[in-house]
Amino acid sequence: MDCQKKHRIKKLLFGIFGIVIIPVYGYLFALNGPDGNLIIVTFSQIGSRYGAVESLILWGILSTVYYFSLLDYLLFLTGYKNILLHINLGLSCLSMVVTVFLPFAPTMFPLVSRTHNFLARVSAFSFLATTLIFISYYLKKDKVVFFKALMSFLFVLAANIYVIINYGISSLFQIVLSATFCPFLFINLLFLEKSPLFDIYSVLAEAETKNKENSDIF
Repeated sequence: MDCQKKHRIKKLLFGIFGIVIIPVYGYLFALNGPDGNLIIVTFSQIGSRYGAVESLILWGILSTVYYFSLLDYLLFLTGYKNILLHINLGLSCLSMVVTVFLPFAPTMFPLVSRTHNFLARVSAFSFLATTLIFISYYLKKDKVVFFKALMSFLFVLAANIYVIINYGISSLFQIVLSATFCPFLFINLLFLEKSPLFDIYSVLAEAETKNKENSDIF
């Protein structure tokens, strides 16, 4: 299978999961709350109080794997090699996974619940910081891609801040976050495809050649 075909398959999977599966699954999960209300409880509260722990964990794993896989792929395509950024990406994803495994039940497990909230904030801040640092790298190679990505990011940020201000930290906010942030990452992949200055297909071809050379024992 040639490198361009592999890339198209990856792009298709990223698109299906980021634009359809994860946002839709988040909405369906939120319906497990009281009367399907999207405002009075959060995903964590639904998981702890309404018998949907497994669904919460699955949502957390899906979102984390998507974020890590796509951003790692974008880093590869751009050639951005920053060990600290990769470490931060890994730690933020690990923090998110641990968060969804910790029950949020302040009355029964106050310490665990405080840890859950702390890790959730750390994950959110780390995700934002990692994404912004990555976007800033565009400026060194393609200013058009940089401004497109920055404007898209600010739109996503504004939409989520609006929801927080008007509806607080709720299931609705978490649905909007998934429905905006995942597509935002996917759009970055499209930006890179159209950029003549990044030339991702040359990167893919070079990586394919190296893989073949390394796999050829003789």
